[in-house]
Amino acid sequence: MREVWITGIGVVSALGSGFDAHADAVREMRSGLAGHALFDGQEPDPCMCGIVPPEILSASIEESAHDRCELLLDQAIGQALGHAGLYRGCNADVIAGTTLGNMHGGTRYYRGIHGGEEASPDLIRHFIPSTAIESVIRRHEIRGMHQTVCSACASASGALGRAFRRIRSGRCTRAMAGGVDALSPFVVAGFNSLRLVSSSRSRPFDRDRDGLNPGEGAAMLVLESAKEARERGARPLAKIAGFGEALEAYHYTRADPAGTGVTGALRDALSSSGMQASAIDHVHMHGTGTRANDRSEFVACRSVFGEHLKDIPACSTKPMTGHTFGAAGAINAVFVVTSLARGLVPATLYCENQDPEFAALRLLRVPERVPGLATVASCALGFGGEASVLIFSKADL
Repeated sequence: MREVWITGIGVVSALGSGFDAHADAVREMRSGLAGHALFDGQEPDPCMCGIVPPEILSASIEESAHDRCELLLDQAIGQALGHAGLYRGCNADVIAGTTLGNMHGGTRYYRGIHGGEEASPDLIRHFIPSTAIESVIRRHEIRGMHQTVCSACASASGALGRAFRRIRSGRCTRAMAGGVDALSPFVVAGFNSLRLVSSSRSRPFDRDRDGLNPGEGAAMLVLESAKEARERGARPLAKIAGFGEALEAYHYTRADPAGTGVTGALRDALSSSGMQASAIDHVHMHGTGTRANDRSEFVACRSVFGEHLKDIPACSTKPMTGHTFGAAGAINAVFVVTSLARGLVPATLYCENQDPEFAALRLLRVPERVPGLATVASCALGFGGEASVLIFSKADL
């Protein structure tokens, strides 16, 4: 089986733009969360959320409703190509995950029609989740198979896992994979109706956690077979060593308290990588800050890692970016690669009173340098019971 290298990264989130901006944010313990008045006050106002800064996307959320998802993805793909030393028109499969597509444009169109206004059809141009992705691929003239993965908040991890499998099995030699989502009234109102939106900054695994902070962003990673990358002189940032997924089908919106989905995905990923649980040096949790998800993820990790769990530094970076839904797994992957590159595990911001239930989880209050950090497991959970896990390792030249 072929070794799969990561040779380029593009990322945009509330923290800023680019790999270095996100690596520096870990060292600085910086959060991109802030209180914003969203959607003319029709949703929680102000809402603590992670909005991409105006210096990166100059148009406001309302002004860019028709193509915000495309704008985010375009930046991430352009960065990833440049970071990998590739070019417009290169050969690559493209697999991108999204939950919402450009839901905001469709919502505005519907509200306009419902209110008797003449709403622009341009607002629904990207209502279908795959449309923005296809548009960006055409703009960059990328030649290869393309696919959109929609599996709730595990979408981007699923996209990366599918690209990994295609390269490892020899079905392609290069792929771009990741995810994108832009904030919309639909997602904020939906999560708020479920009482899952925090009124303050999210505090994953904290005793007083009360929900998530909505966020937006995009991240795309260039994956190549080691042979392909070596032949063109590319150097790896890291490699993907394994991928696993499982569907617990416990409840539409609530994770199984027994953690069956994440347990299955973790074991599948370890089997895929040929590693034992003891080989994992760090776990990057999904860690949304909701009571049910945090509990389910912890129970799964305890089941798989056993006594070893207390020795593994763990973190959630959702308090830095907000929960970026369909993009979350790819943005987590960016943080994982920064950890492998710099040997620095992120802190879980705002977790000041760790829930005693999670006493076996080694969460960091400040970033920690971990000598010999070589292998990281990254988890993602989605509504409907979707769970996926990616295992990343340092790559040998």
